[in-house]
Amino acid sequence: MRWDDGNTTNVASYRLKVVEDSSYTPPRSVPEADPSATPAGAAAYFARPGHPGDAWVRFDENGDLDGWIRYNRQDPSTISRYREVFNDPAWRRDVDALGLREAPPPGEKGRPARQSLDDLIPESEDDVLDRAEEIQDAFREELEGREYAGFGVVLDMAEPTYSSQYGGVVTVDGVIFKNGEKAGQTTRIFHRDRDGSLWVSHDYLELDSKHQGRGFAGAWNGHLERWYRESGLERIEISPGLEAGGYVWAMDGYMWRDASQAGPFVMATPHNEYRLKTIPRLMAEIQRLEALLAANRNGEIPNEYRLSDEALARELAELDEARTLLERFRLPFEHQAYPQPRDVAQIGWKPGRDRKSDPWLGLRIMAGSYWQGVKWLT
Repeated sequence: MRWDDGNTTNVASYRLKVVEDSSYTPPRSVPEADPSATPAGAAAYFARPGHPGDAWVRFDENGDLDGWIRYNRQDPSTISRYREVFNDPAWRRDVDALGLREAPPPGEKGRPARQSLDDLIPESEDDVLDRAEEIQDAFREELEGREYAGFGVVLDMAEPTYSSQYGGVVTVDGVIFKNGEKAGQTTRIFHRDRDGSLWVSHDYLELDSKHQGRGFAGAWNGHLERWYRESGLERIEISPGLEAGGYVWAMDGYMWRDASQAGPFVMATPHNEYRLKTIPRLMAEIQRLEALLAANRNGEIPNEYRLSDEALARELAELDEARTLLERFRLPFEHQAYPQPRDVAQIGWKPGRDRKSDPWLGLRIMAGSYWQGVKWLT
């Protein structure tokens, strides 16, 4: 297309991970009495005493876990769809506790275990020379011949390489099809660093406009993420830059890769180097809203174009929300309240708002933004 012990340690900021409190209350595994609380077909429901949210999961048509998180049971607008609920640290071990990671997906009990990516990312130049065809065949077997929300993928290549500088790499390019017609292109790049750590870059995904919003990205990425976790990959890295990428990855829970990714506190202009960074874009949106509201208040806008009381209240609420979030960006990057991409993307969102006809402030900021992000898998 165009989510404490007082000691300190100096580590790269993008490798910091959250360590959860050791206290643990097992989840409930039965749905609430309210049928509207749990979608049809849910395999398990999760809630903990004293926690305001809940979550539920089901297996999709490919046998991959699909899930939702509602951060406040009293507010339906806080429901977010996550491909796998255990991507969110607050719920991850709950899914594990019910054995859902290892549960045989419906209709797939007889299928042999898939090959681990650890076996497919080369460890040496000889590995590339000896197993290039075998590696390519393994990727084709796993990714082709499946349906991803009604779409299919045919690989152009799964090319392994190795260098002393970068370690082992497999570049996987695929063509996306719908009803026999090309619908887009995707690239995923798998890495084995020299220290042995495994990770993947979601390098590229583009769908023709008529196929966007039909579920391919969620189904495709969800199937891949399950494979990543089974194979012990450490993280996914992304660098969104196409039309909707910055917003889509933000809503999928990706975090800033390091402290620089949100950008500096400077105004975005059409030609400066920061025009695609989040903080400058947020500042520009705040300035735009302030000017709009001032012009409306001072009578500088013709009566026929003046904001209605309802629109005025909505713009004022968005402005207040944006200002509050901008101040949170002044916190240290390691602070738990430092905003993440998803926080920005949701500024102004309300149920029923349409992305195309009624874009909210957070969507305007993050769609087309450029930042490097990471999702930790271990």
